[in-house]
Amino acid sequence: MSYKERVDRVIDFIGKHLDEGLELDELCRIACFSKYHFHRLFTAYAGLPLMGYIKWLRLKRAAHQLIVHKHDPIINIALDAGFESHESFSRAFKQVCGQSPSEFRRKARWENFGNPTQALQIKGEKIMTITIKELPAKRVAVMEHHGDPMRLSDTLDKLITWAKAQPINLKPKPGEAFGYGYVDPKEVPAEEFRFDLAITVPQTLKLDGEVIEKHLPAGRYAVTMHKGSRDTIGDTIYSIYRDWLPQSGEELGDLPCIFCYYNFDYEVAETESLTEIWVLLK
Repeated sequence: MSYKERVDRVIDFIGKHLDEGLELDELCRIACFSKYHFHRLFTAYAGLPLMGYIKWLRLKRAAHQLIVHKHDPIINIALDAGFESHESFSRAFKQVCGQSPSEFRRKARWENFGNPTQALQIKGEKIMTITIKELPAKRVAVMEHHGDPMRLSDTLDKLITWAKAQPINLKPKPGEAFGYGYVDPKEVPAEEFRFDLAITVPQTLKLDGEVIEKHLPAGRYAVTMHKGSRDTIGDTIYSIYRDWLPQSGEELGDLPCIFCYYNFDYEVAETESLTEIWVLLK
């Protein structure tokens, strides 16, 4: 079954269970995707992040209810669509179709519901060099970050402070500092964001406190280099999932997307930042 067919199965399931609690584990099972890759694969094929798509689908259904049930109070339709107030429903509805619910009820502009209006726009280069590499296992010291992605620098400071306090020089060489990208920060609430910052360390070094030991597993990885601002790295990632993966014949392994840093923002101009993206394959 192709990746698109798997996403289509999820979309079909969502449509049939729109009023139920849609659990990520269940959707991953239906798609046969690892939870580490589900969000990015869904966005790459559906054109919207998962929660954005569900919201759009509920708003589209609400649009039909506004026309069919012309005398129902708008607040009732808003509550049925999962919104807590008339105001939040009206704001979301207008953002999608350019009309308030009342305006839509008077003169509906259905063309705005033809496709999700916030569909993903890939800005990165679609043509990229992706190499499949056999990479050895690595022992890494990890500082885990949970919560607001805007506070990720605080976690980085903690890792740097810990590294400087060690009896050996742990300043990473190019390619020895990593990030574990569990989720796209644009697709989850800030409190659900998770990211690991890691550096390679020798087997003999004892880890303690907030710094924990993890291992990057040996295996086959799809590898590509992203050059430039790390703010746009998501465009390169989505090109991997959307453009390269379907025609590659490869299956994804059960590991988050890994970022391998070859330099740091304080060392080079933003346009010269180099970040390899590693995706584990089966």
